[in-house]
Amino acid sequence: MRCWEKPPRCGTLPAIRGHSMNKFVVLAVLLLSSVSAFADLDGTFEKIRNQARHYRDPGAVCEEVARAEFSEKYPAPQYEVIVGIAYNLKGRTVGELDMVLMDHNTQKVAMVGEVKCYSNLKNGLTKAKQQRKRFLTHLGSGAPLEFINTSTGEKYAYDKFQYVREFISVSQKGGKAVGFDVELEHNLDEMTQLRDRIIHCQKDNLCPVP
Repeated sequence: MRCWEKPPRCGTLPAIRGHSMNKFVVLAVLLLSSVSAFADLDGTFEKIRNQARHYRDPGAVCEEVARAEFSEKYPAPQYEVIVGIAYNLKGRTVGELDMVLMDHNTQKVAMVGEVKCYSNLKNGLTKAKQQRKRFLTHLGSGAPLEFINTSTGEKYAYDKFQYVREFISVSQKGGKAVGFDVELEHNLDEMTQLRDRIIHCQKDNLCPVP
């Protein structure tokens, strides 16, 4: 019997149907993954949209995502996650801490984090290490440093920072592979989407501006 005489019995047809089914399953999985990713972005957007900042600074959205994620790990009222604290010496800014975890029970800084979302993650890790070294050098010098919140202008006493011992590096998703201590939920493309969305939200007067 020839294959072309009775197509339903042709041995190749079930394979073709199976191949089509596999393609369908793959497409369905990709679609569900995309829907899940958008839902995650929506959730993160709602968590950070009310933080009034200049989001044209590429690092701003990364820091705010870090604030949101660490605030869930270290909840109020005991803890407060603060982003953007400059430290000054004789009226001149000599460095900045990307993220600080304040323990209100002890009134001390429990942890300092350097947050870097870079296209070249190795460069970001190098930058984070340099910032930590600079801070420890100034802190160890005994110089009278002044600590100021770059967003609110609030000042913090020197002794809150004096004995901090825990330092971490934080990146977008994928950073652990190059040596970061913690990686955030979103990758760099998703961080860019969040940034653009908040900028548009601010332009439409639906999100607060500084």
